[in-house]
Amino acid sequence: MSESTEPHSPRVEVGRYARLAAARERGLVVSARELPHWIEREDDEWVLLVEEDAHATVLRELAAFEAEEQEQTPMRSAMFAEKIPTLSLYVAAWILSAFFFVQQVGSERWEVRGAAASDAILRGEWWRTVTALFLHADGPHVTANLVTGLFFATFVISRLGTGLAWLAILLSGALGNAVNAWGYRGEAHISIGASTACFGALGILVGAEVLARWLEPKTRGHWQLILPLGAGLALLAYLGVGDEGKSVDYMAHCWGFLVGLAESALAPGLRLKERASPSVQRSAAGLVLAIIGVAWALALR
Repeated sequence: MSESTEPHSPRVEVGRYARLAAARERGLVVSARELPHWIEREDDEWVLLVEEDAHATVLRELAAFEAEEQEQTPMRSAMFAEKIPTLSLYVAAWILSAFFFVQQVGSERWEVRGAAASDAILRGEWWRTVTALFLHADGPHVTANLVTGLFFATFVISRLGTGLAWLAILLSGALGNAVNAWGYRGEAHISIGASTACFGALGILVGAEVLARWLEPKTRGHWQLILPLGAGLALLAYLGVGDEGKSVDYMAHCWGFLVGLAESALAPGLRLKERASPSVQRSAAGLVLAIIGVAWALALR
């Protein structure tokens, strides 16, 4: 593809680009200097060519353009950095729906043995912190948790990878239920639902975004750090407190959110997604299923 007339001197390459639009944008930079340029397709790339005599001048102009673009382009959040795999989202939806179906057609034993009863958890029945996440009061309850949970989980996956994301979400829900049980020590408090894990996922997102902004000097400003935290707290208040008169365990939601915040502090320092190989991600996903299986086996034994 030619963008100019025939050259007066040999043509040399000054850049290769995956997208034609990117090559044309750099071509405009060359044209602004009233210099000819050419764009040609080579395999899967677009090659920008200029006359050999203009090679050094064009390279300087393109370097200045790239530097200016880097300065003017705001930090792109990692949650939008790449295509998000969706298979695990369908699996999670199926698992929650299947548990709800079994809960409806089965005996009350599921809820009696699996609910997050504070006194039982503090006596050592840790598995209730996990099994309670898979029990729901009614259709609207499980539907609300599916919608919000899968939405938040989508972006956690983009930050941590599939296996580590679900492991972090499950642990945020379980640890949130454990801390909530401690908060209600001495009381006969019982709760069920995946909401604790849903808000744990929200906490992971908020904490990861705050840390990402803190690590980038250009986005370390006072308000730029407060914005994601304020947005997360607003969502927690709007979705997690509930209407007056409804039975909502808002403290469990708060603890899940706070545990998620704490978990997010590990991701940047450990560089979990960057260092986690596909086998590590698969192992983490397998660990999630193992924890769920062991917890229910202990609950129903």
